[in-house]
Amino acid sequence: MRAHKFSLVWLGYPIEDLGETRSGYIGGESISDFDFEELPPHSVVTIEAVGNIDAKKGKVLHRYYSEMKRVLQEMYRVLKPGRASVMVVASSIMRGRDTETDRCLAEIGESIGFEIPKIGARHLDRDKRMLPAGMRIDRESQIQQRMHQEYVIGFYKPT
Repeated sequence: MRAHKFSLVWLGYPIEDLGETRSGYIGGESISDFDFEELPPHSVVTIEAVGNIDAKKGKVLHRYYSEMKRVLQEMYRVLKPGRASVMVVASSIMRGRDTETDRCLAEIGESIGFEIPKIGARHLDRDKRMLPAGMRIDRESQIQQRMHQEYVIGFYKPT
């Protein structure tokens, strides 16, 4: 939402409605009345590791992976056998712990039936990101600690 709220306003969304719009986003932080999905082992371990540091952040991460499981299930449903889909993701750091987004989404995809031929990693230039890191390197800056790599995950639906 932080990255594109101004675009939403430009497209005609009323500012006062952005909070409600945000609650419907994948990865939203509202966890009340949410139906969590059962997830595969490594994803559960990752969620628990974050949850041991901050219980609410652990639930937020569980919500994100639950929602992404639903996305991957729908991708699997509509994709023709023998075809592939690609997802580009970046990992996140929650309370100092890597959420291992690429590995967890690949594992969730495999649990649904996808084959994962490869996960590619691509370095992101700190000066060419959507949210620039600033003029000088500051290793303590939270924004500069984020998004140094993105991952390209191939999801193949077997025939």
